[in-house]
Amino acid sequence: MVTYIKQYGIQRSCTNFVKLLLENNLEKSIVLSNVLGWKHGPHKKEVNWNGDDWDPQNKKIETYLSLDELEGIKKAYKSNEIKYIICLKDPYAWLVSYSKYDNRPDKIRSLGGLLNESRKLMNRKKGVNRDKIPEYLEMWNKLHQNWMNLTDQSNCTYTKYENLLENPKEEVERLAKFFKTKTNNEFYVPERRMKRGGEKIDKNNSTENKIFDSSYYIERRYLENFNEKMYETIRKHIDFEIVKKMKYDII
Repeated sequence: MVTYIKQYGIQRSCTNFVKLLLENNLEKSIVLSNVLGWKHGPHKKEVNWNGDDWDPQNKKIETYLSLDELEGIKKAYKSNEIKYIICLKDPYAWLVSYSKYDNRPDKIRSLGGLLNESRKLMNRKKGVNRDKIPEYLEMWNKLHQNWMNLTDQSNCTYTKYENLLENPKEEVERLAKFFKTKTNNEFYVPERRMKRGGEKIDKNNSTENKIFDSSYYIERRYLENFNEKMYETIRKHIDFEIVKKMKYDII
């Protein structure tokens, strides 16, 4: 029997990493990225089975899912057998990652304009665009409020990127117990940087030819991008109740 695990997580959290870890280390498990709803969007009570709100690029369901696969997922959903996982990342690490992502070169070029391009390149080099912290955290708050409400259900849990980097096998074994499945004999963990991906990523197409330095996150070196004024802005705009529920600390 296949275990279907629907994932959610904000952009630049760890969704692709989680998908690879679970699909390669749990027996007969499929992680649903955008199937049932966009993985970076809020969880909705009702599923649109036409898939109109599943993929942000408006790809048709049949481009990444066969009819047989869709029927299997529908059956599991109607039987209340779908499991859920929320992918979390330390808010400070996420702010650095998302700010760089928001000012990435391909987005700069698509927007055009030399002045805008120059400003965005400067923001990317800074690590965190301080002026946009309130805007970023408004989005962060809304999405995590939605997802953490989902964790109140018995079929939903969350995983932290930091735990997966520091103790991947231990964390995957914990998740296997929660999802009532078993782990494979050989343990796999990606050692290279992750690419952006979707429903059909696997260990053959999901990484770049660059070694990933996990110590950057484990040692929290991303905090070098912040100063006291930025910490103050974060404290002003972040939802402390959600952070507490996620068991993170605010500086």
